[in-house]
Amino acid sequence: MRSLRSLGNSYWVALVALVLPVAQSHAQQCVKSEGLSICAIGKAQVRQADETSVLLTNLGAAGTDGASVSLGQATDWTAAYETSSKDPEQKTTFTAVSDGAAISSTTSVKKGDTREISATFSGSGADSTYMVQAYRQGELVAQVSRIPNGVVAARALPIGGGTGPSCRPYYQTVPDCLANCNVMHYGSCAYCDVRCARPIGFHNVRDQALLGACRWIIRDAVTPVVLADGTTVEADELVLTEEVRASGSYPYLSFERILFQTSGGSARLGDQTVGISK
Repeated sequence: MRSLRSLGNSYWVALVALVLPVAQSHAQQCVKSEGLSICAIGKAQVRQADETSVLLTNLGAAGTDGASVSLGQATDWTAAYETSSKDPEQKTTFTAVSDGAAISSTTSVKKGDTREISATFSGSGADSTYMVQAYRQGELVAQVSRIPNGVVAARALPIGGGTGPSCRPYYQTVPDCLANCNVMHYGSCAYCDVRCARPIGFHNVRDQALLGACRWIIRDAVTPVVLADGTTVEADELVLTEEVRASGSYPYLSFERILFQTSGGSARLGDQTVGISK
């Protein structure tokens, strides 16, 4: 993960011009949740929802409103979130910030019943690429390498009938899950007894072969996923990893903020965990 200032990459210049000043200009509207300072960005309003989460409202259609989470010097971060929008298309972006610069982002664009998932990384400048790995119940089922910055890595398709998902979304109570299961006519509702893992995570890769690389982990119920090369698999976890080339990488071993931006309606963010750099 290399500093933005050394990239000369017009994409990242535009991203920071869009994201960081907005975050800073609304830093005064903040709440404390789970020991973390969470501040509104864009036109969003933020308030404490319960002991472990905040509620974001007044989210516009552009996907630039949301919240900035201050982490200290972190090496790992995970969270649970949900979004609510009646718009036909909804965009959700998470961005990691180090040294005041955006170093990586992952974007999910929901179009009807499908979601397109992509990522951007800064480690090798304008030529940065990344890899997507699809897992089901911890087992690697497919992977695609050399995906260019910003290109869609995976398209998640709607779940049809059958046995249903493998776990209950974190925001659903068991009764709500059972009611939804009955509406969907799944063959089994046993998944409602198993709470899903936190659906989003960002990590610094510590393995020596990938030292300094960034990695996003996106978890969901088991769903058909079409990867960038056209391969279709059933997966409950996507791992998006920066492909850092040693000759062009400047490793960042920590990050200090996560920006969460989404469009339309409201959103909830909480149940966060933070690994702190030693």
